[in-house]
Amino acid sequence: MDDLENKSAFLIRDWKVEPRLNTLSREDVAHHVEPKVMKVLLVLAAQPNQVVSKDDLMKAVWTSTFVSDDVLTRCISLLRHLMGDDPRDPRFIQTIPKVGYRLVGEVRILPPKTAVEAPQNEPVAGHTAEEKMPSADAGFWRAKKSWVLAFAVGFLILLGVGGGVAWHMLGRPSRPAAYRTLQFTSYAGQQDRPAFSPDGKSLAFVWTEEDEGEPHIYIKEIGSETLARLTNLKESEYSPAWSPDGLEIAYLAETKDGLGIFIAEAKANGTQRKIFIPEEPTHWDQGDLSWSPDGKSLIFADHAGSSPSSTIYQLELSTLHARPLISPPSGWEGDLNPVYSPDGQSVAFLRASEMAVRDLYWVSAQGGQVHRLTQDGRNIDGLAWSADGKSLVFSSDRGGKYALWQIGLNGKGLERMPVGTEDATQPAVALSGGRLAYAQSSALWSIVRVLEGKGSESKPTAVLSSTQQDSAPSYSPDATQFAFQSWRSGNQEIWLSSADGHSLRQLTNFNGNLTGSPSWASRGDWIAFDSRVAGHSHVFVASVHGGAARQLTFGDANDIVPRWSANDRTLYFRSNRGGRWQLWKILVAGDIPQPVTSNDGMVSGESKDGKWLYFTRGYEAGLWRVPTAGGVETKILDQPAAGYWGYWAITHKGIYYLDVQAGNAAISLYDPETHKVSRFARLDRMPPQNAGISVRAGDKELLITDLRNAESHITVAESLP
Repeated sequence: MDDLENKSAFLIRDWKVEPRLNTLSREDVAHHVEPKVMKVLLVLAAQPNQVVSKDDLMKAVWTSTFVSDDVLTRCISLLRHLMGDDPRDPRFIQTIPKVGYRLVGEVRILPPKTAVEAPQNEPVAGHTAEEKMPSADAGFWRAKKSWVLAFAVGFLILLGVGGGVAWHMLGRPSRPAAYRTLQFTSYAGQQDRPAFSPDGKSLAFVWTEEDEGEPHIYIKEIGSETLARLTNLKESEYSPAWSPDGLEIAYLAETKDGLGIFIAEAKANGTQRKIFIPEEPTHWDQGDLSWSPDGKSLIFADHAGSSPSSTIYQLELSTLHARPLISPPSGWEGDLNPVYSPDGQSVAFLRASEMAVRDLYWVSAQGGQVHRLTQDGRNIDGLAWSADGKSLVFSSDRGGKYALWQIGLNGKGLERMPVGTEDATQPAVALSGGRLAYAQSSALWSIVRVLEGKGSESKPTAVLSSTQQDSAPSYSPDATQFAFQSWRSGNQEIWLSSADGHSLRQLTNFNGNLTGSPSWASRGDWIAFDSRVAGHSHVFVASVHGGAARQLTFGDANDIVPRWSANDRTLYFRSNRGGRWQLWKILVAGDIPQPVTSNDGMVSGESKDGKWLYFTRGYEAGLWRVPTAGGVETKILDQPAAGYWGYWAITHKGIYYLDVQAGNAAISLYDPETHKVSRFARLDRMPPQNAGISVRAGDKELLITDLRNAESHITVAESLP
């Protein structure tokens, strides 16, 4: 209790800052921030209304560590986001172009006891409730300046010393003060999923060339430009994992003979053999394969039969028998991305309550008690053990953009890495040599307008473009605006745009809970969407005029991709609440959800007369329909392709859908009555999966998501002595 009484705090306008707790709070809102972000705020608060140069901030916060100034930009951006500040009209942090930053918010110091026990508006014995530090009073500032500076500097030193002690006490590896980075790959297209050889001198990785060819595995030695392709397979290859002796590489592949786990000699065009056939692997391309250090087993994530959840299996190479190692709780999406520890005694993995809601866990390689390390409920894209096996490195969007983080096995000491600070995913750590590898990606996302016709008149034109994943457009009934999902605020939220793309407005603000799949009601004043709150995805509706969103579904199941009925009274959505993926429905006025299909369903849409419900499935090509009154589920089209479940729309003319049968991507129109198909327009390229189309009233144009300049490259970071 005495320790709590001695903690200090101060106010910046109406925000309470508690440095030793790394928190910002106001009324019933509290934000826990990273230590580096808090340090930036402390340095600015020590000199209110004075310009602090970027160099001074960098030296004060990142002492003895070389990082680029994008980490400072990110910290400022995050502080502004958390405090609701507008850089164009700042109330807290002002940017001084080409110089630095200035804290313009008023700073008021709270006595130590006030920070914990005393209400802010009640005096503590011997003190006023607040000691004000107005910038206009130079004499007052001179009296207080030394105290504030001492407090800030002392706190920074405390963090530095205490952090080092904590690092040692946790048994975490002593991190180097600086890294040297080198661009390991820079080829056209996408290079990702790096995997170090046991000696740390080479990397295997996956390369998908610029022409959207199949992904293949390559080997390249660090410091050399000699490139070797692992196999001569024509089909897709994923997730390389080296054998502990460095002589072979295991990988996942999708060949003409189906899915499989393969092993090949670790050299150009090495002999390969298929050793195992998974039932239904989860996230085939996301590193779901790891080789044990004793060379006796592989672990991977797989579905068992019709189960909606993935389980981690251990494959004994001597017998090719796979046994389940760990499974998620009922209603969860699955366990995935398993990685053996360097000593082979433990397995780290991701557990997803919903595919965009993941946390980090570890378990003994023999099974047993599961240890949870993170509580973020954010997305994680890749993980790796430290070389000494005492901590884990992972990529997460917990701070906004994907970046690399490190955490001890007891869940303590979570800290952002000094490299891989922007758009970094899929980390790999060498067992020796002090090397770290990761992928960095970029792309231009657009929502484009496609007009009916042939030739140049139907060429798609961009309405919105961003590097922050604008996608999944949904036209309003009067076609004057559209809703879409976007990361442009730092988190994926629902946005509204005028039809010409010139006027934008953010509709939702769930502050980190992935929010998407907008669907506009036909009456024009409500939008349905899904959001990942409390660890699971649920269905919400919100007025386009603003105000709080209303949650319609609850529980430990996942409810995604809502779509309105023709009369706007019912919402259909995909859910695993019945123990497997199906389509469900719920009255918008409120009711108990009811199952609709007996088999899988993904995106649904009611016919305009309300007699039929059309739908796609999650992992299967085609379009189905079932009578809304109940009956047999019938497949009526072989398209859209698998994974493109959102690329279709119902209108009075028929069903528009993404057509790839002719070899080139196009939009076609299907008439359910006559079964005739006509061409609407050709597309420049295949759109990204997991998005969709929206047809404008009048059926003469539509919106679709476009992805261009998609590239990813691998960076290697080496610790400096």
